[in-house]
Amino acid sequence: MNGLPQGWATISLAEAVEPDAPIIYGILQPGPDQKEGVPYVRPTEIVNDAIQLTELRRTTPEIAKRYSRSSLDAGDVLLSIVGTIGKVATVPEDLAGGNITQSSCRVRARRALTSTAFMAHFLRSPSARRQFDEARLGTAVPRLNLEDVRAMELPVSPLPEQRRIVAKIDSLTGKSKRARDHLDHIPRLVEKYKQAILAAAFRGDLTRGMEHNGIAAQGGDRIDARASQLDELPIGWAWASIGGVGQVTGGLTKNAARKSLPKQVPYLRVANVYANQLRLADIAHVGCTEAEYQRTLLRAGDLLVVEGNGSIDQIGRVAVWNDEVPGCSHQNHLIRVSLDRAVLPEFALYWLMSPGGRAAIEAVASSSSGLHTLSISKVKGLPIPICSEAEQTELVRRIKSAFAWVERLSSDASSSRKLIDRLDQSVLAKAFKGELVPQDPADEPASALLDRIRSERATAPKAKRGRKKAA
Repeated sequence: MNGLPQGWATISLAEAVEPDAPIIYGILQPGPDQKEGVPYVRPTEIVNDAIQLTELRRTTPEIAKRYSRSSLDAGDVLLSIVGTIGKVATVPEDLAGGNITQSSCRVRARRALTSTAFMAHFLRSPSARRQFDEARLGTAVPRLNLEDVRAMELPVSPLPEQRRIVAKIDSLTGKSKRARDHLDHIPRLVEKYKQAILAAAFRGDLTRGMEHNGIAAQGGDRIDARASQLDELPIGWAWASIGGVGQVTGGLTKNAARKSLPKQVPYLRVANVYANQLRLADIAHVGCTEAEYQRTLLRAGDLLVVEGNGSIDQIGRVAVWNDEVPGCSHQNHLIRVSLDRAVLPEFALYWLMSPGGRAAIEAVASSSSGLHTLSISKVKGLPIPICSEAEQTELVRRIKSAFAWVERLSSDASSSRKLIDRLDQSVLAKAFKGELVPQDPADEPASALLDRIRSERATAPKAKRGRKKAA
C-alpha cells in the first residue's frame, strides 16, 4: 500500500495470524441440530458485528472433532466469505470451543504483531471491502477464495499506535452506535404515531369543533356479530356495514385454461397490494371472457382488500385503486369494494387501517393451518363509521397532513442513519491510512517488529513431526 505514514508496514493477512492457526473455513456438513452438541456460527447469525448466541445451531462432538482445525478461541475474528461477504464478529468467551461453517473463515490475530480489535476494525474498513470486491467470485452466490483472503494486504502500525487507533475508533463508533440505536426505534414509533392519529380521527378528535350534520343510519347488509363491539361515535355519526355502503365483489380465479383465451388483460395480485400502497412494477396478465372482464374491471376509487395471509397483521391490508394501470382486472384473492357516493374511498381506507378497523378485520377472520382468511361476506359485514361528506373530507385532509409530517421525520431519520454509517466508514478509512491519531517517533516501527518476529521464527527449532507407529 502506498502513502502509509513512517513506521507503518504492509503484510499479508496470512502473516498476521498465529502460525499454528492459519486462516481457515469450517464444517462442510454439520448435520441436524443437536440439543447438547457443539455450537457453530453461520453468517446469518452475525448481526450488527455481533454473534447471536441464542440463535446458534449445534453439531455432534464427532463432527466437531473432525473439524478441530477450525475450532474457535475467545478473541478469534470471524469473516463471512459466502453469500453476504464481509460480515465481521469477534468470538466471545462463551463460544470458545465452538466452530464455524464453510461460509465463514477464522482469523486469529498474531498477538506479538497486532490485536483482535485492530484486525476486526480493519476487516470492516473501506480498504478491506475494496479488496473483497476485487477478489469476489460468483454472481448468484458471491464468495471469496480462502487464498485471496490470505493474500489480502493489511497495513500495520507500531503496536502502541495500534492501541491508540483502537481506542479512538471505539470512542467514535461507540457514540455512533448509540445514535444508531436511537434512530432504529423511529420506524416503530412512526407506526405507533400513525395508529394514534387514526384512532383519534375515528373518535372525532381531529374534527372536533366542526358542525356535525346528522347522517341517517345505512341499510343493507348487517354488521357481522363478531365485530359488533362498537365504540360510541361522535354526535352526527352512524355505524354501517361495508356491504351497506358499497358493492363487495371477488376477482378472477387463475387456472391453466385461461392461457388459451384470446382476451388477455392486466390484473392485480396480492403481491401488488400493501397497506395504503400499490407496488406496480410487476403486473401479470390473465385470460378472461368479456363478461368476466366487465365484472372484475377496476375503477378509480375501488378499495382492494387482501383476502388471506399467514400473518394475522397482514390480512385485510388495503389500498385505493386510482386507475394507475388502465383496463386492469384483479385476482380472486383480492376483494374489491366499490363504495357508494356517501363514503369517500380514502375515508374507508383509513378506517380499515385504524385500530378499530384492524380489530374488526381480525375478529371476523378465519384461521386454519396457519392461514388467516377473509371472504366477500365477511368484508360485507365489517363495520364502518359514517359522517357527513364535508367531515369525511376534512378528516382525510388532516390525516394526510399528519402522516406527511411524520413520514418526513422518518425519512430524515433514515438519512441520518445512512450518514452515521458513512461516518463510521470514514473513521475506519482514516484509521488505516494513519490519519486518525498522531504518530509517535519513539514507537518501535512496525518494520522493525516484523524483522524481529521473522528472525525469531527463522532461528526457532523446528517442531519434529511424529512418525506413525506401525500397527
